[in-house]
Amino acid sequence: MAKVKISLEERRARLRECLLKIAPATHLSELDELVNAFEPADFPKKYLLLKEGDFSDNVYFICKGLLRNYYIKGNKEINHWITKEDMLLAAAYTLATGNKNFINYETLEDTYVLKIKYATLESLYAKYHSLEYLGRRIVEVYYAAFMKMTFDILFLSAEERYSLFIKTHADLLNRVPLRYIASYLGISPETLSRLRSKH
Repeated sequence: MAKVKISLEERRARLRECLLKIAPATHLSELDELVNAFEPADFPKKYLLLKEGDFSDNVYFICKGLLRNYYIKGNKEINHWITKEDMLLAAAYTLATGNKNFINYETLEDTYVLKIKYATLESLYAKYHSLEYLGRRIVEVYYAAFMKMTFDILFLSAEERYSLFIKTHADLLNRVPLRYIASYLGISPETLSRLRSKH
């Protein structure tokens, strides 16, 4: 992998800014202690960061790069989430239940992250009330996003889902293979091709 152009200081500054957007009242000295507990890691394109059947106790912050989250049904890959810059990623099901992960996480680009052990995160939550509140807000934000995506898949037409994707994730159209976007939207590649030709 080529030498990383994002310094540790830049990565931590980006994480700090992102977390302050989620919980602006977080005590800055406590936030800095949290941010400084994150360590850098780099992964090449097409790297399977987590795979089905694994246990993972890491939480990742994406500084640069892109991942797809998918599971396998039969011999088909079903993409259900795309994680990009300034987003957090974790095997939430595993962390919450202690059971094996059932989702695969694969990089679509060279990806540069910060990571922290969940146990370290929990110890900081226990130490500082403002960080505990930040942790709760993170869960709320991501749960709300998941619920909205579930609603869209269940109740919006294919055209409405595609229009919403363009509106909210236009930057991904040239970064994510179309077959993955089609799967993420719950439509066939042929349907996606027709919708693209109409826009």
